[in-house]
Amino acid sequence: MKISEIIETVKKNCRGYGVIDDTIRDRVLYGETDKECTGIVTTIYASVDVVRKAHKLGANLIIAHEACFWNHGDRTDWLQDNETFKLKKQLLDETGITVWRDHDYIHSGVLHNGKYVDGIFYGLTYELGWLDYVRKDISPLLFDIPEAPTREVAQYLMEKMNLKGMKTMGDLDGMTRRVYIPFHIMGQFDNKELAFIEENHVDTILCMEITDYTVAIYMRDGAQLGLNKTILAAGHFNVEEPGMKWLAQQHLTTLLPGVKITYVQASDSYNMLLRK
Repeated sequence: MKISEIIETVKKNCRGYGVIDDTIRDRVLYGETDKECTGIVTTIYASVDVVRKAHKLGANLIIAHEACFWNHGDRTDWLQDNETFKLKKQLLDETGITVWRDHDYIHSGVLHNGKYVDGIFYGLTYELGWLDYVRKDISPLLFDIPEAPTREVAQYLMEKMNLKGMKTMGDLDGMTRRVYIPFHIMGQFDNKELAFIEENHVDTILCMEITDYTVAIYMRDGAQLGLNKTILAAGHFNVEEPGMKWLAQQHLTTLLPGVKITYVQASDSYNMLLRK
Protein backbone atom coordinates (compact mmCIF):
# COMPACT_ATOMS: atom_id res chain seq x y z
CA MET A 1 0.00 0.00 0.00
CA LYS A 2 1.06 3.55 -0.61
CA ILE A 3 1.52 5.81 2.39
CA SER A 4 -1.37 7.96 1.19
CA GLU A 5 -3.65 4.89 1.16
CA ILE A 6 -2.60 3.90 4.66
CA ILE A 7 -3.30 7.37 6.04
CA GLU A 8 -6.73 7.40 4.40
CA THR A 9 -7.53 3.95 5.78
CA VAL A 10 -6.62 5.01 9.32
CA LYS A 11 -8.69 8.20 9.05
CA LYS A 12 -11.73 6.40 7.64
CA ASN A 13 -11.80 4.20 10.73
CA CYS A 14 -12.24 7.24 13.00
CA ARG A 15 -15.44 9.00 14.01
CA GLY A 16 -13.94 12.31 12.90
CA TYR A 17 -13.58 11.23 9.26
CA GLY A 18 -15.15 13.83 7.00
CA VAL A 19 -15.55 16.21 9.94
CA ILE A 20 -12.07 17.05 11.18
CA ASP A 21 -10.22 19.77 9.31
CA ASP A 22 -6.88 18.05 8.68
CA THR A 23 -5.05 21.14 7.45
CA ILE A 24 -3.82 22.23 10.89
CA ARG A 25 -2.90 19.32 13.17
CA ASP A 26 -3.72 16.00 11.57
CA ARG A 27 -1.74 16.31 8.38
CA VAL A 28 1.48 15.12 6.82
CA LEU A 29 4.13 17.03 8.75
CA TYR A 30 7.02 15.97 6.56
CA GLY A 31 7.81 13.81 3.56
CA GLU A 32 6.03 12.30 0.57
CA THR A 33 2.97 10.06 0.54
CA ASP A 34 2.98 8.85 -3.08
CA LYS A 35 5.29 5.94 -2.38
CA GLU A 36 4.98 2.39 -1.10
CA CYS A 37 5.00 2.02 2.66
CA THR A 38 7.86 -0.17 3.86
CA GLY A 39 6.68 -0.18 7.47
CA ILE A 40 5.02 1.96 10.13
CA VAL A 41 6.26 3.20 13.46
CA THR A 42 3.82 4.69 15.95
CA THR A 43 5.02 6.99 18.70
CA ILE A 44 3.95 9.95 20.76
CA TYR A 45 6.54 12.21 19.09
CA ALA A 46 8.82 11.85 16.08
CA SER A 47 11.99 12.70 17.97
CA VAL A 48 15.40 12.45 16.37
CA ASP A 49 15.99 9.10 18.08
CA VAL A 50 12.61 7.78 16.92
CA VAL A 51 13.38 8.77 13.32
CA ARG A 52 16.69 6.91 13.52
CA LYS A 53 15.02 3.82 15.03
CA ALA A 54 12.27 3.84 12.41
CA HIS A 55 14.88 3.95 9.65
CA LYS A 56 16.80 1.09 11.27
CA LEU A 57 13.57 -0.95 11.38
CA GLY A 58 13.04 -0.33 7.66
CA ALA A 59 9.93 1.81 8.20
CA ASN A 60 9.31 4.92 6.13
CA LEU A 61 6.12 6.15 7.85
CA ILE A 62 5.94 7.49 11.39
CA ILE A 63 2.47 8.04 12.83
CA ALA A 64 3.01 10.50 15.67
CA HIS A 65 0.48 11.97 18.07
CA GLU A 66 2.24 15.28 18.68
CA ALA A 67 3.87 17.98 16.58
CA CYS A 68 7.18 17.39 14.86
CA PHE A 69 8.50 20.95 14.82
CA TRP A 70 7.68 22.33 18.25
CA ASN A 71 4.61 24.51 17.71
CA HIS A 72 0.85 24.30 17.18
CA GLY A 73 0.16 23.51 13.55
CA ASP A 74 3.81 22.58 12.90
CA ARG A 75 4.45 25.85 11.06
CA THR A 76 8.02 25.97 9.80
CA ASP A 77 8.21 29.29 7.95
CA TRP A 78 9.74 30.93 11.02
CA LEU A 79 12.32 28.12 11.41
CA GLN A 80 14.16 28.29 8.11
CA ASP A 81 17.37 29.59 9.71
CA ASN A 82 17.05 27.53 12.87
CA GLU A 83 19.98 25.14 13.24
CA THR A 84 18.01 22.37 14.98
CA PHE A 85 15.31 22.55 12.32
CA LYS A 86 17.81 22.31 9.49
CA LEU A 87 19.55 19.31 11.03
CA LYS A 88 16.29 17.47 11.75
CA LYS A 89 15.05 18.20 8.24
CA GLN A 90 18.33 16.85 6.87
CA LEU A 91 17.87 13.65 8.89
CA LEU A 92 14.32 13.18 7.59
CA ASP A 93 15.51 13.73 4.03
CA GLU A 94 18.38 11.26 4.40
CA THR A 95 16.18 8.54 5.90
CA GLY A 96 13.22 9.14 3.56
CA ILE A 97 10.83 9.17 6.51
CA THR A 98 7.30 10.56 6.17
CA VAL A 99 5.65 11.84 9.35
CA TRP A 100 1.87 11.98 9.69
CA ARG A 101 0.24 13.41 12.79
CA ASP A 102 -2.72 11.49 14.18
CA HIS A 103 -4.07 13.73 16.95
CA ASP A 104 -7.66 14.85 16.47
CA TYR A 105 -8.63 11.69 14.60
CA ILE A 106 -7.53 9.27 17.30
CA HIS A 107 -9.09 11.43 20.02
CA SER A 108 -12.35 11.71 18.04
CA GLY A 109 -12.92 7.99 18.36
CA VAL A 110 -11.37 4.89 16.83
CA LEU A 111 -13.74 2.11 15.76
CA HIS A 112 -12.80 -0.77 18.03
CA ASN A 113 -14.92 -3.87 18.71
CA GLY A 114 -17.96 -2.20 17.19
CA LYS A 115 -17.80 1.07 19.08
CA TYR A 116 -15.79 4.29 18.99
CA VAL A 117 -13.19 4.83 21.71
CA ASP A 118 -10.69 7.62 22.29
CA GLY A 119 -7.64 5.65 21.21
CA ILE A 120 -5.26 7.57 23.42
CA PHE A 121 -7.05 7.26 26.74
CA TYR A 122 -8.59 3.88 25.99
CA GLY A 123 -5.10 2.71 25.11
CA LEU A 124 -3.72 4.07 28.37
CA THR A 125 -6.50 2.37 30.34
CA TYR A 126 -5.85 -0.88 28.47
CA GLU A 127 -2.13 -0.70 29.21
CA LEU A 128 -2.76 -0.07 32.91
CA GLY A 129 -5.20 -2.98 33.08
CA TRP A 130 -7.89 -0.65 34.42
CA LEU A 131 -10.69 -1.19 31.87
CA ASP A 132 -12.88 -2.80 34.54
CA TYR A 133 -12.26 0.05 36.98
CA VAL A 134 -13.60 2.94 34.88
CA ARG A 135 -16.43 4.90 36.50
CA LYS A 136 -18.37 5.22 33.26
CA ASP A 137 -21.27 6.85 35.09
CA ILE A 138 -19.05 9.81 36.00
CA SER A 139 -16.05 10.04 33.65
CA PRO A 140 -14.02 7.71 31.39
CA LEU A 141 -10.95 9.10 33.15
CA LEU A 142 -12.06 8.31 36.70
CA PHE A 143 -11.11 4.93 38.17
CA ASP A 144 -12.00 3.01 41.30
CA ILE A 145 -9.07 0.65 41.72
CA PRO A 146 -8.54 -1.88 44.51
CA GLU A 147 -7.37 0.24 47.44
CA ALA A 148 -3.58 0.20 47.81
CA PRO A 149 -0.80 2.29 49.36
CA THR A 150 -0.26 5.31 47.13
CA ARG A 151 3.45 4.63 46.89
CA GLU A 152 2.69 1.19 45.43
CA VAL A 153 0.24 2.71 42.95
CA ALA A 154 2.95 5.13 41.81
CA GLN A 155 5.44 2.29 41.35
CA TYR A 156 2.87 0.28 39.39
CA LEU A 157 2.16 3.22 37.07
CA MET A 158 5.85 3.84 36.43
CA GLU A 159 6.35 0.16 35.60
CA LYS A 160 3.36 -0.05 33.24
CA MET A 161 4.23 3.24 31.51
CA ASN A 162 7.96 2.42 31.38
CA LEU A 163 9.06 5.57 33.20
CA LYS A 164 12.31 6.22 35.06
CA GLY A 165 10.60 8.37 37.68
CA MET A 166 7.72 10.67 38.42
CA LYS A 167 7.31 14.05 40.13
CA THR A 168 4.95 13.77 43.08
CA MET A 169 3.14 16.10 45.45
CA GLY A 170 1.03 15.32 48.47
CA ASP A 171 0.97 12.17 50.56
CA LEU A 172 2.74 9.16 49.07
CA ASP A 173 2.31 7.36 52.39
CA GLY A 174 -1.49 7.49 52.20
CA MET A 175 -3.92 5.14 50.47
CA THR A 176 -5.40 5.35 46.99
CA ARG A 177 -8.70 3.99 45.77
CA ARG A 178 -9.99 6.65 43.39
CA VAL A 179 -7.67 7.88 40.61
CA TYR A 180 -8.44 10.67 38.17
CA ILE A 181 -6.64 11.66 34.98
CA PRO A 182 -7.44 15.33 34.31
CA PHE A 183 -6.68 17.10 31.07
CA HIS A 184 -4.42 20.16 31.06
CA ILE A 185 -4.13 21.89 34.45
CA MET A 186 -2.75 25.20 33.19
CA GLY A 187 -4.41 27.82 35.37
CA GLN A 188 -7.26 29.25 33.33
CA PHE A 189 -9.97 26.64 33.96
CA ASP A 190 -8.56 24.88 36.99
CA ASN A 191 -11.44 25.76 39.31
CA LYS A 192 -13.53 23.24 37.37
CA GLU A 193 -10.94 20.50 37.84
CA LEU A 194 -10.56 21.33 41.53
CA ALA A 195 -14.32 21.13 41.99
CA PHE A 196 -14.45 17.77 40.19
CA ILE A 197 -11.71 16.38 42.43
CA GLU A 198 -13.57 17.55 45.53
CA GLU A 199 -17.05 16.43 44.47
CA ASN A 200 -15.85 12.97 43.45
CA HIS A 201 -13.54 12.36 46.41
CA VAL A 202 -10.44 11.79 44.30
CA ASP A 203 -7.44 10.45 46.20
CA THR A 204 -4.78 10.59 43.50
CA ILE A 205 -4.48 12.35 40.17
CA LEU A 206 -2.25 11.17 37.34
CA CYS A 207 -1.68 14.35 35.41
CA MET A 208 -0.14 15.79 32.30
CA GLU A 209 0.60 19.54 32.58
CA ILE A 210 0.10 21.08 36.00
CA THR A 211 0.77 24.57 37.33
CA ASP A 212 2.10 25.13 40.83
CA TYR A 213 -0.53 27.60 41.95
CA THR A 214 -3.96 25.96 41.58
CA VAL A 215 -4.72 22.23 41.83
CA ALA A 216 -1.15 21.40 42.90
CA ILE A 217 -1.25 23.45 46.09
CA TYR A 218 -4.86 22.40 46.74
CA MET A 219 -3.78 18.75 46.79
CA ARG A 220 -0.72 19.64 48.87
CA ASP A 221 -2.81 21.47 51.46
CA GLY A 222 -5.24 18.55 51.56
CA ALA A 223 -2.41 16.13 52.27
CA GLN A 224 -1.04 18.37 55.02
CA LEU A 225 -4.52 18.38 56.58
CA GLY A 226 -4.51 14.59 56.77
CA LEU A 227 -6.49 13.81 53.61
CA ASN A 228 -5.51 11.21 50.99
CA LYS A 229 -4.47 13.71 48.33
CA THR A 230 -1.59 12.95 45.97
CA ILE A 231 -0.44 14.14 42.57
CA LEU A 232 1.57 11.89 40.27
CA ALA A 233 2.82 14.29 37.62
CA ALA A 234 4.00 12.04 34.81
CA GLY A 235 3.92 14.66 32.03
CA HIS A 236 1.83 15.08 28.90
CA PHE A 237 3.76 12.84 26.52
CA ASN A 238 4.27 10.11 29.11
CA VAL A 239 0.57 9.90 29.94
CA GLU A 240 -0.60 9.76 26.33
CA GLU A 241 2.12 7.59 24.81
CA PRO A 242 0.57 4.21 25.85
CA GLY A 243 -2.29 5.12 23.49
CA MET A 244 0.12 5.01 20.56
CA LYS A 245 1.35 1.61 21.74
CA TRP A 246 -2.24 0.38 21.76
CA LEU A 247 -2.77 1.86 18.29
CA ALA A 248 0.11 -0.17 16.90
CA GLN A 249 -0.36 -3.43 18.74
CA GLN A 250 -4.14 -3.71 19.16
CA HIS A 251 -5.66 -1.72 16.30
CA LEU A 252 -3.50 -1.13 13.23
CA THR A 253 -2.35 -4.75 13.03
CA THR A 254 -5.98 -5.69 12.34
CA LEU A 255 -6.76 -2.68 10.19
CA LEU A 256 -3.65 -3.03 8.02
CA PRO A 257 -2.86 -6.75 7.68
CA GLY A 258 0.44 -7.48 6.04
CA VAL A 259 2.01 -4.14 6.97
CA LYS A 260 4.90 -4.23 9.44
CA ILE A 261 3.86 -2.03 12.37
CA THR A 262 6.07 -1.26 15.34
CA TYR A 263 5.55 0.89 18.41
CA VAL A 264 8.62 2.89 19.43
CA GLN A 265 8.52 4.75 22.71
CA ALA A 266 9.92 8.24 22.39
CA SER A 267 11.45 7.50 25.81
CA ASP A 268 10.53 8.93 29.18
CA SER A 269 10.22 12.68 28.69
CA TYR A 270 12.21 13.47 31.82
CA ASN A 271 15.47 12.57 33.50
CA MET A 272 15.43 12.85 37.29
CA LEU A 273 18.47 14.71 38.63
CA LEU A 274 18.54 14.28 42.39
CA ARG A 275 20.44 16.50 44.79
CA LYS A 276 23.41 14.76 46.39
